[in-house]
Amino acid sequence: MFSNVRISHCLVLLLSWVIFSAESARKDDVPSDPEVDKYEEMVLIEGKEFVMGTDAEDGKEGEGPTRLEKVKNFKINRYPVTIASFRKFVKAKKYKTDAETFGWSFVLEMFVPKEVSDKAKDRIQGAPWWVPVDRAYWRMPEGKGSSVVHRLNNPAVHISHRDARAYCQWHGWRLPTEIEWEYAARGGLAKRKYPWGNKFDVNRMNIWQGKFPDKNSEEDGYKGVSPVDAFPSQNEFDLFDMVGNVWEWTSSRFDGSSEDTEETEGTKYTLRGGSYIDSKDGSFNHQVRVTTRTGNTPDAGSDNLGFRCAMSVASNTQKPPKGKKKGTDKKQRTEEPDVIIQEGQKVKEVKPHPADLNGRKKKSKNEL
Repeated sequence: MFSNVRISHCLVLLLSWVIFSAESARKDDVPSDPEVDKYEEMVLIEGKEFVMGTDAEDGKEGEGPTRLEKVKNFKINRYPVTIASFRKFVKAKKYKTDAETFGWSFVLEMFVPKEVSDKAKDRIQGAPWWVPVDRAYWRMPEGKGSSVVHRLNNPAVHISHRDARAYCQWHGWRLPTEIEWEYAARGGLAKRKYPWGNKFDVNRMNIWQGKFPDKNSEEDGYKGVSPVDAFPSQNEFDLFDMVGNVWEWTSSRFDGSSEDTEETEGTKYTLRGGSYIDSKDGSFNHQVRVTTRTGNTPDAGSDNLGFRCAMSVASNTQKPPKGKKKGTDKKQRTEEPDVIIQEGQKVKEVKPHPADLNGRKKKSKNEL
């Protein structure tokens, strides 16, 4: 039999382990890794009024018309969230993504073995190049046998809106609103087509060149998803990959309804930026420009879908001391504002239907 002392000692050790396990999931308790952390940098964006949208005749899915919008100061990730950063979150939280829960996700047929592609059923009507691949998720982007070992600086893909929210909340961040995203992407330029100006530059972003979906001529150097720093920063805010490479989730509803509205089966969130399968002129898929947008359900996932996070920055609204005029304290005005931490919100579960950005695959009974 154990002595009372030994039992007490065991209980203390067990309690310590439970406390450590719970706390180890916190972001602040995860050891820093400079090679990973540098891709998690945030850029302070000073808010102002700007012209959002486009009046282009080929604008679609709510790109236009142009209108005045205003944003407050905020911060946004310099890069899309990388595989290495997402892996750190998964390990700390023991998190399981929607794609893992469903057991499959969409992969561009070009990257799928022929025997897998031939057996795939329920292709998306109008977008047969998307193949539902078993066990495709962020760690195995092309399914069984694929790996991310040599592409940890690529953006994490097969990420649903719910996955993106969970990651951002773990950091004390949030997803950017659609207005914030476009303001950041424009980099201070007004009424320009790209983050850097109006002139197309094949060396500034990762999109498709050649005949889609049969051949990508890789004029930009990449056949599929590229590292988040493969191209120079795209604008004066020193932000990378705002257009091209992977679509990015925002917190805004695609139909313009309030973010506080309860989710339903038909709820869609806005995605911005386009991806590596999109085009310069819109002759196939989406035309990539600073106003490019689409919408999808919160459980959607595919190999061209990622995200970046943002955070609110509080304005200094403290009243000045009596007898002192507001704004006369220069030191106070130049200090960096405090950060507002957004609390996680409970979300109503909806029937899962992971979908590609150009269509939706219906799940069979044995998949639900």
